[in-house]
Amino acid sequence: MARDIAEIEAIALLEYYSFDLGDETAEAFVDRWSECVPASWLRLAVLEALYQGRYKTVSVAQLLRLWQRRDRPYQHFNYEFERLVCDRLPGMPEPEEETPEIPVATELDPPNPRDKPRRQTPQPEIDRFTPSIDRSELYSKLQNLAHREQTEDSQESIEE
Repeated sequence: MARDIAEIEAIALLEYYSFDLGDETAEAFVDRWSECVPASWLRLAVLEALYQGRYKTVSVAQLLRLWQRRDRPYQHFNYEFERLVCDRLPGMPEPEEETPEIPVATELDPPNPRDKPRRQTPQPEIDRFTPSIDRSELYSKLQNLAHREQTEDSQESIEE
């Protein structure tokens, strides 16, 4: 059975960071859990255990069980941690250089002289909003409140 890249990376992380595997190998641990959870979860759980300083597969299994109950993984580490931990990890296949495919140029249909260019309809000017200066009761209450807070702040600074 061909392994997913996330499974390969989980195995490499378990071995490189010397996780306590108990009586099983990293491959056996990953095989056992890959039947229950997506491969990406395995990799994330190993990274999360590393981030938390828990270097045992028992801890990885606890995280996976918790995530199963939540029905989604939840990690605390950021991309920078992931990049530092996974950069140049031994046992990982070298990423293949992807060369972008350049699309082949195709001949465009010549424009039909009967097609008329679309006219853009002029957009109406935007009316600028000018607030009315309404000295309503609310305005005076707000002014009074602001003035009261300024007075209290100045009195507190004098007392200090």
